[in-house]
Order: sequence, then structure tokens, then C-alpha cells
Amino acid sequence: MAWKVSVSVLASALCALAASTVEDLARIAAERSRDLEAARHRVAEARGLLRQSGMRPPPSLEFESSTGRPLGSPGKEEYSAAYSHPVETGGKRDKRVRVAEKSVALAEAELALRTLRLKSEVKLRFLDATAEQKRLASLGSLIDSYNDSVKLTEARVAQGDAAPLEGQLLLVELNRIEAQRRAANGRLQAALVQLRRLCGLTATEPLTLAEETPPAQKATYAVNELRQRALARRADLLAARLVEEQGSAEVALSEAQGRPDVALTARYSHRNERFADVFGFTASGAMTPLRDRDNVLSFGVSIPLLTRRRNLGNVEAAAARAAGARSLRQHLEAAIPLEIDAAWQRWNSSAEVFEILNGGVVRQSEKNIEIIRQAYALGQLRLLDVLNEQRRLIDTRMAYIDAEADAGRAFIELELAAGGELR
Repeated sequence: MAWKVSVSVLASALCALAASTVEDLARIAAERSRDLEAARHRVAEARGLLRQSGMRPPPSLEFESSTGRPLGSPGKEEYSAAYSHPVETGGKRDKRVRVAEKSVALAEAELALRTLRLKSEVKLRFLDATAEQKRLASLGSLIDSYNDSVKLTEARVAQGDAAPLEGQLLLVELNRIEAQRRAANGRLQAALVQLRRLCGLTATEPLTLAEETPPAQKATYAVNELRQRALARRADLLAARLVEEQGSAEVALSEAQGRPDVALTARYSHRNERFADVFGFTASGAMTPLRDRDNVLSFGVSIPLLTRRRNLGNVEAAAARAAGARSLRQHLEAAIPLEIDAAWQRWNSSAEVFEILNGGVVRQSEKNIEIIRQAYALGQLRLLDVLNEQRRLIDTRMAYIDAEADAGRAFIELELAAGGELR
């Protein structure tokens, strides 16, 4: 058994080390999450209570023996045995089972909701980390380009073709980009720490992220279909409906518990009594003490005297819970379509922005900076023209990365609003 546990732990560790895609990290987070583990235990608890709810009240056996010897009546003895069988009225057992079934379904819905939210959180943190990685790569390439420009300017200054001020301007711009790169690196490390926390990875376990393109394409889902999907699959709405149904079942159970149960009993008694100083004669004429022996079989019904007012408080509490759950369900049914509309509009607009930047802005800006650098090398443009276009390129690349990340975040939020993955 110990060997099997060690192999399982090793396999889990190797899986964590190899994980780099968002799907791998989401799976590890679901496996290691203590919150989800607690939710799974609640599902197991609800299933155990469901099984227990179907148990009927147990019958009982009663044995009794009495004698008069301690009180000076040695001739009196009695033995009895009784069987009592309780009978539930009002369908209490079926109503208990129904309440327990709703509890199991509610625990499963809560587990699904927590799992979906955890996976969405992992996706968001993964997206933040990959976006910062792209910023670092883009700023690193710009720093290399600036270093080349610094060398070219220093050569021109040495030849008297450029003023020393140009070299100072380039150094200032280079330091500005370096500051941006370090800030992006800090945000990247913070996002990686958040990923480790969500996935349950220790600080010693390596974490490498594969480059993945977020779903930034223009929205292709029909809003009406997403609304219907959300109303049918949203775990929080399903949980609200289950709570409402459970409340109605609890009302029926509380009303049934106000009705008295019946206990059916059967008793056998054997009495043996000898009369002192009283004798009779046997068939042969011998004198013998007189005895009285009786065998008695009795039946009975026991009904507690209850009134409806005895359980009225439980009925009112269950009715209040059902009414509260109904209000929550109605609120979600009205709010979910609006959430879908807002998430869809954000995704559609962010995808359009990304397509514009990807199609006709970033590439053209990169071509422009190359032409301006060549013109500056030939002495046809000033250094300020190069710096202005370089800054415009930096802003464009950062805007492109932000647009791609915004489209990814909007898609994740759309999935969360729709109640599950759309891909």
C-alpha cells in the first residue's frame, strides 16, 4: 500500500512539472484545491445522508419478568414478551428522501460552480502571465534595436555627423524602455505566484508557460443561444432552483412531521400464581397446592396526541426558506440574460479592436520605423523623428498585447456567464 501511495505522489509531481498549458494547470488546480476537496466531501456527506434518510424506524422487542418473592409473595410470577412496530404516517419517509435527494444535487451543483470559477481564475492568471511574457519579449527586442541605434549614433558623433545630445537622448529613451521591461517582469512574477497559489504548486516546482493565443477572433456565437445555454446550464441558477425545490420539499416534510405516527404492539404474557395454604386434590385423590396459570396474548395501538400547532414553527421556517430561494431564482433568471449581453458585447468589441491592431497597425508601424531608421542613417531625418516613431511603435505593440489580453479575458468572462466552456 505504501508503495502505491509513493507512485501516486510521484506521478502527480511529474505531472505538475510537465504542466505548461492552461488546460494542464487548470486540471492540477482542480486536483489540488482544498476548497474543491471540501466540496467533494460535502457531496459524499449528502449522499450518506440520502442513504440514511431512507431508513425506516426500527421495531423493538421487550422482555419483562416479575416475581413477588422479594415482597413476601413467593407464589406469584409473571413473564412477558412484546413486539412493537412503528408505522410512519403522512409519507414521511418519501418526503425525507426527496429532501435528501435535493441536498445531493445541490452539493453537486456547488461543486461544479466552484470548479468552473477556479478554472476561470486559473485561465485569467495564465493570460496575465503570458501577456507580460509578450511584453517582455517585445521590450527586449526594442532594447536591442535601441542598442544598435546608440552604436550608430556614437559613430556619427565621433565623425562629427551628429551632436553629442543625440546620444544622450537615445540613452534616456533606452533607460525608459528598460524601466518598462522591469515593471513588466515584476508583474509577470506576481502573476506566476498567483498561478502557483491557485494550482497548489510549491516555490521549488518549476513552472513554465506555453505560448497560447487567446480566443481573440470576432464573436461567432448567437446571443439568444448563449442566453438559453446559460439559463439551462448555469450552476448558480441550478443551485437556486434546487434550493427552491428543497424548500418546498421541506415544507411538505414539516407538515407531515406534524402528523402523529402509529405504533403497533403485540404482547404475550405468562402468569403463574400459587395460593398459600390452599390445597386441592388431584385425579388420584392426592392433596396438592392450588395454582393459577394463565397465557395471555394482547394487541395494541399507540397514537401520540399531537396537534398541527406543535410543528407549525418548522413549517413556517421551511416556507420562508422556500420563498427566499424563489426570490433568488427569479433574480438570477432576470439577471443572467443581461450578464450574457454585457459579456458578449465586451468580447465582440475587444475582438474587433484586436483585429484592427493586428491587421493594419502593428505591421505598418514596424515598417515605418525601419524606413525612418534608414532615412536617419542617411542623414535625411533627425533623431527626434526616429524617437517619436519608436515611441509610437512601443505604444502600438503594448496596445496590441493589451487588446489580445482583453479579448481573452472577455471570452473567459463570457464562458463563465454562459455556464461552461464554449470551445
